Amino acid sequence: MPRRRPREIHRQQGLLTSSWLGYAPWAVLTAHCLLAIVYNLATPFGNNGYPNTPDEGAHFQYVAYVAREWRLPKFEGYAGVGYEAHQPPLYYFLAAAVYALTGGEGKAVRLLSTACSAGVVWLVWLTLRRLAPERPLLALAGMGFAAFLPMHIAIGSAVGNDALTNLLFAAVLYALLVNLSRSGGFEALTPSPSPTAWERGAKPPHSRLAGEGEGGEGRTRLLLLPLLTGLTLLTKATGILLIPIMLLGVVVAARQQSGRWGAAFGAATLVLVITLLVSGWWLVRNYMLYGDPLLQRTFLEVFAGTAKAQDFINQGMTWGQYARLVADWTFRSFWFAYGAPETARTGLPNFLPDSVYLGLGVLTLGAVMGFVLRLREPSPLWARVWLLLAGLCLVLTLVSFVLFVRVFFQTQGRYFYPALLPISVFWALGWERLAPERYRPTALLGITGVLLALALGCLRYLG
Repeated sequence: MPRRRPREIHRQQGLLTSSWLGYAPWAVLTAHCLLAIVYNLATPFGNNGYPNTPDEGAHFQYVAYVAREWRLPKFEGYAGVGYEAHQPPLYYFLAAAVYALTGGEGKAVRLLSTACSAGVVWLVWLTLRRLAPERPLLALAGMGFAAFLPMHIAIGSAVGNDALTNLLFAAVLYALLVNLSRSGGFEALTPSPSPTAWERGAKPPHSRLAGEGEGGEGRTRLLLLPLLTGLTLLTKATGILLIPIMLLGVVVAARQQSGRWGAAFGAATLVLVITLLVSGWWLVRNYMLYGDPLLQRTFLEVFAGTAKAQDFINQGMTWGQYARLVADWTFRSFWFAYGAPETARTGLPNFLPDSVYLGLGVLTLGAVMGFVLRLREPSPLWARVWLLLAGLCLVLTLVSFVLFVRVFFQTQGRYFYPALLPISVFWALGWERLAPERYRPTALLGITGVLLALALGCLRYLG
């Protein structure tokens, strides 16, 4: 009697796992690092107007000042240390150490960003392995998205605080996932997932009984969240978006574990206090110097002369037309945009051929459709809670972007990279669901291969 086809497919996936899949994540991580190094070597250093190395000259000016003085600069707009001196200091002090060790070599300082972007790639792998431990191809697809996204490679080969910000966002979200999956109280409320929907994945790794997380490991996890969130606030003001995400995740996990709202809000208060202890001094300093803790008002005043949304409206464009322009350019630059000497002064981006973005749009639409279908299927409660938090991260990032472009004309897709871990997870889950089971391994590996080819193809536009 012939064997059933699904069993053959499942055995083929297991064979792939045992033969080479154990080495595949290391190969993807290595490929990302090598691509970032090649992008680094191929891209001119210090251009403020290149979208693939955004404001690099100004960021490097800040780094060089810290390497000389080892103290915080005072923000004076375009004068003094430069227009990036309003940024929180963590990245610049780390980069200053690299600067000092390498004799001020700019392309060596870029390697700090490469380490950070590689960290994001690895955290995507760890996240999907925890969500679905029996589906390594799923984790490989999500990891491949983050690894071979050309603009992410470019940001990982430039001087700037974006890569460290993205890493810390990813670290906080992964820490929330670990905290949720190891908290007691979820198992009793979790419906049994459908084998066809989750393929026996999404079981809480190292799941604990209620109350077991109250030991030293549980306290360590609880302290790690506010520490990482505080460090994010010391890297970029965007880190403030993590505070509601962290608080909601802590409240849900503590409530499920203890069964008491009082304990849940007590845990939330604790992590908020620790976050402020780590980063509050920076806010106090800004208030004392500028009367503006997050320097938002100061930023608006200094950059009053840059392109604004109202400039387009005054020239006859409707708000709908402006929104379409912003959406179009932002989508394109999310994937890749590059600079050239003739456009460096204006800062206008150069894009890949339209057909490339059309194909990427089709792939994105497929991932979205598949992810919506995935959400309709049964899944463990702790996994759904984390997906909600990851979605909240993406929504808050979108809202902050909309508020920003409502004032300034900024169509840079990198502003969504703090949510790159959720986007990578949603991408992989979506395509896994959309692809027919028979061809699922081929589809996931094939799409990852397409992204790798895109990353290699973008090399021709550097320089």
